[in-house]
Amino acid sequence: MSAKVSLSLVQNGPFASCPPIAELTPARVRCNDVVFPWEFNPHGKRLWVIGNEYGALGAVWADHEQDALNALVDEGLGEALLVDEQTQQDADEDEREEWSHLGNAGEAADLSHAWMATVRLEAQDFKLIAAFAEARGACAESLDDYARFL
Repeated sequence: MSAKVSLSLVQNGPFASCPPIAELTPARVRCNDVVFPWEFNPHGKRLWVIGNEYGALGAVWADHEQDALNALVDEGLGEALLVDEQTQQDADEDEREEWSHLGNAGEAADLSHAWMATVRLEAQDFKLIAAFAEARGACAESLDDYARFL
């Protein structure tokens, strides 16, 4: 499917390191724990987009940055951030200390070029909200089957 989902990102300052809009295929927008803006949300769960210097890698629902990074890797969308086995074997102690360990398996990841931002869901995003509602109701993994709403 060639359709893309456009997500408006919240910018944290005048020189944010991430783009104002991220475009992803529907399969890379996960529906792991959808919470709508009008729902009770005591933990502040939001949709996060994570990317690197080549663009957005995926979007996942999480409470905060660390949970978002872990979810991205657990959902199989963070492969571009992971350090391959050969690099891990060849690395010295100082290089290894720079890596983060993400996901349930604690996989080594290099976040030196990573960026992340939350998605701004507003009333004018009714098509995206409808797609998330349908996906959540069907317990879907991603928006892949709900791109027709977009």
